[in-house]
Amino acid sequence: MTTFGRVVVTVVVAAVLVGATALVAHLLRVPEAVSEAPTPPATIETPTLTEQPGRSPEPPAEPKEQPPPPTPPEAKPPAETRPPAQPAGTNQDAGAVAADEGLAMMRDRPVAAQKRLSQAVRAGVVGPRAAKVREAVKALADTLQLSSRRHPDDTYSRAYQVASGDTLIGIGQRHLIPYQLVMKLNRLSTTDIMAGQTLKVIQGPVHIEILKGRKELRAWLGEVCLRVYPVGIGVEDSTPEGTFNVKSKIKDPPYQPQHKPKSEFRSSGAPDNPLGSRWIDIGNHYGIHGTIEPESIGSEVSEGCIRLHGTDVEELYDMVVVGASKVIIRP
Repeated sequence: MTTFGRVVVTVVVAAVLVGATALVAHLLRVPEAVSEAPTPPATIETPTLTEQPGRSPEPPAEPKEQPPPPTPPEAKPPAETRPPAQPAGTNQDAGAVAADEGLAMMRDRPVAAQKRLSQAVRAGVVGPRAAKVREAVKALADTLQLSSRRHPDDTYSRAYQVASGDTLIGIGQRHLIPYQLVMKLNRLSTTDIMAGQTLKVIQGPVHIEILKGRKELRAWLGEVCLRVYPVGIGVEDSTPEGTFNVKSKIKDPPYQPQHKPKSEFRSSGAPDNPLGSRWIDIGNHYGIHGTIEPESIGSEVSEGCIRLHGTDVEELYDMVVVGASKVIIRP
């Protein structure tokens, strides 16, 4: 081989080696370039649903309904939502049947007769039967619950043996009746009692139902009616309706009307005190009381209170318990 041929071969080999070296260097730099590509930050936000492509926007959530503002208090006492135990019925046919059956059973089956006559009262018996039922209800209550005798079939009457440390007030509270009623049931002239003594009690409380349309008050002990009284009510429908608690009781209450001058004030026991001898408070200046105008019973005459004859309100006063007895006033 000539000298010129050797030079050519050397140049060709060198060129091949340089090209191969460059190619290898280029290949070795590719991973280095990939490794330097930026990675997404970990806190990148995901687009909201309405911004994502290919998906239809969702409607915004409806705002939650806000409760209505509280109703301002009315001038009438707040009625309770719990339904009364004794609904006022108006089924006159059922009342007539119950009345006739109850009256027929009075002599031989007084307990059954009382329940049947109470159903007649609840059904709203009218006409001549109504007066007979009122009298019969009173007579049976006086025999079964409100006397010193205890009928074996009467579920409301109980015999209670006085324990050491007992008081009439405590016994009354235990059975949800006033201690004055315990005294009446046992013909006690004083509050003195002795351990071992047996007393008759009834399991209360007694509740009151007033029907404005009938101008009538009913005293209930459970399912039996003890009394039906005529009443006077408020003018222009001013007597409130609903279910109320007996809040307090006052003997010989003073009188100061809400919307009259101070000159109308009458002291406790004054002969011209229009409240009479008893006041049963149901709240917010409303109450059940007596009257010095017996002719007003059965009429709409008061400022919203319920008035009874003097003897009737005194009797009722000794049946109901503060905080336990309900007063249910209906149209």
